Amino acid sequence: MKLERSINKILLDIFKYLKSIHLLQAFSNLNSRFNNLLIIHFRTHGLDLRSISKHEFDTLCQQNLPSIAKHITGLRLSDDDDTPNQINLFLSESSTLRQFVQLKKLSLYHISSYATIQKVVVQLRYLPLLTHFDLINCHLKFHQKTLHEILNRIWLLLELKHVHLDLNFVNANEFTTPTIRSKCIEYLIIENSSLNSIQLIRLFRCTPQLRHLTIIIDQLSNDTEFPSKIESISSLKLVVDHLTNGTITLLKNVPNLTSLTLQIENNHMNGHQWKQLIIDYLPKLKIFQFVMLCNVNNEDEMNEMFDSYRTSFWVTERQWYIRCHWKSENNEIAILLYTLPYALQIYNCLFENANGHTKSTCPKEDNYCSYKRVTKLLQHCPISNDWFLSHIRFYNIRHLELTLPVADQNLSTLPRLDRLISLDISSDADVDGTIVLSQLQSIINQASRLQYLIIGHWESSSVQQLLLHITSNSIRRLDLQSYHYAKRDRCFNIEQCKTFLSTPLAKQCQVLQIVVNDKLSTNELINGMPNLQALKVVFQPSDRNNHYPGRRVMIRWLASGFSRTVTENLIGTETSRFWIR
Repeated sequence: MKLERSINKILLDIFKYLKSIHLLQAFSNLNSRFNNLLIIHFRTHGLDLRSISKHEFDTLCQQNLPSIAKHITGLRLSDDDDTPNQINLFLSESSTLRQFVQLKKLSLYHISSYATIQKVVVQLRYLPLLTHFDLINCHLKFHQKTLHEILNRIWLLLELKHVHLDLNFVNANEFTTPTIRSKCIEYLIIENSSLNSIQLIRLFRCTPQLRHLTIIIDQLSNDTEFPSKIESISSLKLVVDHLTNGTITLLKNVPNLTSLTLQIENNHMNGHQWKQLIIDYLPKLKIFQFVMLCNVNNEDEMNEMFDSYRTSFWVTERQWYIRCHWKSENNEIAILLYTLPYALQIYNCLFENANGHTKSTCPKEDNYCSYKRVTKLLQHCPISNDWFLSHIRFYNIRHLELTLPVADQNLSTLPRLDRLISLDISSDADVDGTIVLSQLQSIINQASRLQYLIIGHWESSSVQQLLLHITSNSIRRLDLQSYHYAKRDRCFNIEQCKTFLSTPLAKQCQVLQIVVNDKLSTNELINGMPNLQALKVVFQPSDRNNHYPGRRVMIRWLASGFSRTVTENLIGTETSRFWIR
């Protein structure tokens, strides 16, 4: 009996590293023992349907879901370009979320349809055990009244404790706050939407049990006042454009704060002022992390700013060390300050150039040079600070943005690329294409897990030729639309599509995003790419006066088995998404 239990534990440990759909394909209905192990797994880890094929989705909904739905505690669905319209199809196939009687966590990604999000939110009342609800990377077109109704429905859920709202709106300042009072929400993250002082006060009033808050706040007015202390909050993460007296007033009203993380684009406070604020108003603060930008007039002011973080309070008592990068520009000195170890998951190489300087308050200058928390690196600086980049290392990069060519010293910051899954590359038009291609291929060769290649800013006339020279055994997703698909020479004509289809990348590609100038190219791509699962194509006719198919014509023209979403995009273009196999 002990041996059997041990083997079951080993199998469950292995299950954690496999996709949900692959687990069901391999072990579902194999025997009662594996069926029970699957139930145990899904009760703990939930069901993740992101980045699966249309065939896998259909099979799961028809064959697997009826028997496992009542055991699932977590569910992830996505309308991203690799699974377009999945959420709406899921609700259509499964009729309702009501059958997920044990569901505690629901995460929805890349929703852009009001009808879809409304359909989901209406059904949330059938999930009495729901404690976590996430809307991630959603691009929405509805306005404040509609959002207000949606948030009120969410705030009404009786067991909900964790809410993550990552919402992008067509118009700025579309975000609003609920008016329903929730007595259970304790963890709240709001991304890509900034709150003003009125909204912030309303949010605190409607969420009185809030303990952990992550938000972006507007430039709070200097006369901002809060009706009372916000004593429930112990952890606060703020993204602030301008540090104002209103922001400082907020910090003075969270007396039980134990953890504070700040991203400030325009900071005017030095280390002495932060110290006094902490002593006077944040007596329980244990963790203080920040990334701050500021400008000073001269080097004396820069040194004064740096030295204010070298006092015994910072270095000895709290052991909060900082690193400082600075460079001269436009008769000013721009300063980047951050605590060590570096706290954010994203690092943008803004200050590493020939005119930049670096120093820290660490006992040894080269302490904390391993930036292990960073998973996304943006490196667009062609010339580097010698000392800093000869010491810093990023070991856990999963998403990388590069402008090629890159100095060898920049690449030395990346001692390993075996965790890289997406690469977004750009290149200027006035560089040697041979050097750029050689460096790109060298990076790809080191990235054994690279799945997603994005071609960003590039010499448009060479994009079509670039794909003929890249080799990779792991890339499964290509984005050839990014940034510049409004430019006509970014388009692939039908002959260029046929040439692309002869490449190894086309044969193995599962998700393609491309711009074409002929509707027949879509048919060529679907039929010529044996592993293609999803296609996003932007039609941009060579003559804007030419007729291109509308939605109904497109539906009649393509085979009826495709899952499709067609959305109007720029004037003279039409964007279509297909979930094919």
